[in-house]
Amino acid sequence: MAATDARPLPRKNIAYRITFPILDADGDLVTGAAALDSEVSIDGGIFADAISEAVEIATASGMYFLDLTAAEMNGDPVAV
Repeated sequence: MAATDARPLPRKNIAYRITFPILDADGDLVTGAAALDSEVSIDGGIFADAISEAVEIATASGMYFLDLTAAEMNGDPVAV
């Protein structure tokens, strides 16, 4: 999956790892977020479950990553 074949910049039909923070209403990082539901929209279509779910990068970091497959990146545009 994307962990080994992802590129540093998003490209069409190439696996991609997106990295992002999860923030609460006060702008503080959320650590240990549970029951995440990652979804992707390809070419403006309806959102569908992503193959992977977001994962926290390190214990209590508040930073997460989501691996998108080449098929999930096969669109102009792709929204997560």
